[in-house]
Amino acid sequence: MSRRIPLSSRGRAARFAGGIVGRLASEGTDDELAARGPSDEIFENGVRFWDGQSQTAYWDDALTLEEIHLICGVYVVNTESDGWQKKEISWWPQPAAFFHSGLNIGWWSPDCERWFQKRLREIKQNRAELWTQVEWKNKIRFIQKSRQVAMANDKLAAEYLRHKIVQ
Repeated sequence: MSRRIPLSSRGRAARFAGGIVGRLASEGTDDELAARGPSDEIFENGVRFWDGQSQTAYWDDALTLEEIHLICGVYVVNTESDGWQKKEISWWPQPAAFFHSGLNIGWWSPDCERWFQKRLREIKQNRAELWTQVEWKNKIRFIQKSRQVAMANDKLAAEYLRHKIVQ
């Protein structure tokens, strides 16, 4: 992963993105930077949280697709010798593949960390392959019950936040 994002103000957005992006960003983003709050770029590259009724909206940093690709180590390569067809391959799964995997249970679990460390070792030892997102989805599918746990966790978290914001 490029060191430019974690060490910049965008590193906070990467760290708080969660999942694989958040874990990768935690390798180079210090706690002090993350605690500073949103960057000055939130209105350009941010996301707004608004309930649609109140006059208050909350903003936070969000990553661009290019930043996500940089963090996940995405490369665009030709699939045919004529160069007309291309595919994306990456060192790490992109957020959508990770989100739908059995690793995603709503927090970075010890299983996630074991998988991450194993993959990192493979990369450092030049034994890792780069895969498309379809291949990544198959590689990190794991147990589908964990997806149900994550969905239940998301639902409960949304209910809690809705209750807290409405009050």
